[in-house]
Amino acid sequence: MKQVAEGKSFKYQAHESLRPFQDQMIEEALAALNSGGSLIAAAPTGIGKTAAALAAALEIGKNVGERKTIMFLTGRQSQHRIIVETVRDINNRLGDDESPVTLVDMISTQKMCVLPISGEHPALFNNLCSEARSKRTCKPFIEENDNVTAAILKHPMHVHELVEYAKGNHNEGFLAPVCAWKTARENAAMVDIVVADYNHLFHDNIREASLTGMGLGLENIIVIVDEAHNLPDRIRGGLERRITPEMVRNASYEFEEYLETMVAFNGSGLLEPDELDNLRWAFDVLGRLRKSFSSWFRELFSKAEKADTKRRENKQIEVPMSEFFAVLNEAFDAIASEALQTTLGKATTKIRGPEKVHRMSTLCNLLKLVQAEQDNEDPRDLAAHRFAELLDAVIRYGESSALALVFETGGTHGTLVSHLLDPSLVAKPVFDKVAGSLLMSGTLYPPEMYANMLGLTSESTRTIALPSPFLDKRRPIAITGDATTLYAQRGPQMTAKIQSYVEAIVQATPGHVAVFAPSYYMLNEILDSRQWPGIRLLLEEREWNKQRTDRLLQDLEEARQRGTRILLGGVFGGKLAEGIDYHNNLLDSAVCIGIPMSPPSVESKALQRYLQDKFGKGKGFQWGAVQPAINSVLQAVGRPIRNFGDRAFILLLDNRHDRNPYKSCLPSEIQPIITHSPETAGTIAKRFFDKTPSNNSK
Repeated sequence: MKQVAEGKSFKYQAHESLRPFQDQMIEEALAALNSGGSLIAAAPTGIGKTAAALAAALEIGKNVGERKTIMFLTGRQSQHRIIVETVRDINNRLGDDESPVTLVDMISTQKMCVLPISGEHPALFNNLCSEARSKRTCKPFIEENDNVTAAILKHPMHVHELVEYAKGNHNEGFLAPVCAWKTARENAAMVDIVVADYNHLFHDNIREASLTGMGLGLENIIVIVDEAHNLPDRIRGGLERRITPEMVRNASYEFEEYLETMVAFNGSGLLEPDELDNLRWAFDVLGRLRKSFSSWFRELFSKAEKADTKRRENKQIEVPMSEFFAVLNEAFDAIASEALQTTLGKATTKIRGPEKVHRMSTLCNLLKLVQAEQDNEDPRDLAAHRFAELLDAVIRYGESSALALVFETGGTHGTLVSHLLDPSLVAKPVFDKVAGSLLMSGTLYPPEMYANMLGLTSESTRTIALPSPFLDKRRPIAITGDATTLYAQRGPQMTAKIQSYVEAIVQATPGHVAVFAPSYYMLNEILDSRQWPGIRLLLEEREWNKQRTDRLLQDLEEARQRGTRILLGGVFGGKLAEGIDYHNNLLDSAVCIGIPMSPPSVESKALQRYLQDKFGKGKGFQWGAVQPAINSVLQAVGRPIRNFGDRAFILLLDNRHDRNPYKSCLPSEIQPIITHSPETAGTIAKRFFDKTPSNNSK
């Protein structure tokens, strides 16, 4: 396969010369977008996915038919800066007579806020921000933002640069900070590219408000989804809802307060009689549900304790959706029966409520309307709103097998959790309406799996798996044939063997070494339980934020300048294993311990059963468990090598990588070396580093 076609160039390419296989990705993307379709691209590190996707999307969005806005969606803030820098590179190559590419970079309202309240608890911030905007007491929100708008349209800014610019805004010679979030949103329809989180399009409760506020319609958007292997889980997570008896009780209290307010408000005669009747009906239903949910949860708790014998804590059982409907309908029917009896007795204090087919949706909509006084010392979302979110999910998907209910015994009385099993129910309507879409990741393997899971199965969908531009001689991969983290084989002897492998790679590596493990517990068990002579141990912590990970890159660079080596420990899927750019060959070796298979759970069993029913025998375990775990390992494998001058040694420290079904999930281009002792692994690594110096090492 020819890596770069001679003489190929594209108007919006970011660099003078194309990388290997980059032209192929651009051409595939152009073909997909020209037909209004989708491209699902498994494009390994080094191809230049961001630049390729932008080159194609800008060509179509700016020059073909009606102008389109490109929404570049990514789940990690660390990716935002890469996108902005790529757009700056594109602009630097455009001629003086060409209009520059414009961009607005957005994150959450709170993280873009220019006021001190940005440091408050998220729920409290939302309350304070919403109140200040509605009462127009937020000066930055109502301040003129022409200066900041002009700056956005003149030069692409990273979101943190935009926030600082908005903080320092001056009007008529005086400091006049403006709301960076509002300014960014108001300019979304005027720029070529909007950089934002997945939720702006793939969260049902956010999409409509977000697009309306930005003045955008799906039909005029080209979507680029970065790190698209994360999209199915992000969509599923967006529909996860929780309910407890305490939440139903609190929702009832909140609704009572709201009802009293509305009754008092009705003294002015602004409410229709039916509206007030429905509020009273909903209050009566919630009162009934308080009792029935408490009783039902006691039954579920007892069933879970008996059925789930494998877990000591937080035991689980799957709850048939019919049970949930039965509890609700019992409350609806009881109130309707009381209303009927009261009507026959000629009293008028009770009402029948909405028609049977509309009862759940009416209750859901009324719960969404609740406004109640909140304690700023305990700024949680209203229980009424959380109950409404669960009802909304059940109304949308509860009649199908795509929504599972799982009861967990954790907490005082247990928790009922909803899990969406089919992300295509959310994704497909979006992809069907947009002007075109590009989904890409270094670990989108196999592309056909993601096409099916996201509902991209039409003839206008194209899939491509590009080979890595890095030859095996610059990134050899070894697999241990005699070590594993498989639960049945764990123990002190296996832990010692794993540590010996890590030590062998550390001793053979001239620079920094990264070790990735499935959990923080395993990471600490293997790395933090012993000394590592000649190298400083640095372990990822759960609380690390973007600022800490940014500082880590600086720490690695400074340590290398001093001749100090760092043994870095992180978890698969964590901040150090995905989305972080270890530039200039900061990592010389990566050791991937184990395979991050999700622990058995009722939810995972339900997911695998659903996938098998929908896509066929064997797909449940492979697509629901094995492939996502292998892709998480591949994300970590891709961390050390970011550019052509880089080189690194990779050790997959689990013999399952050389056995099916795990082996079949690895890209076919990977031709691993099998090693059966730490000494052999160390020798192979040392020989590699002796023969292959890095072009970037200092």
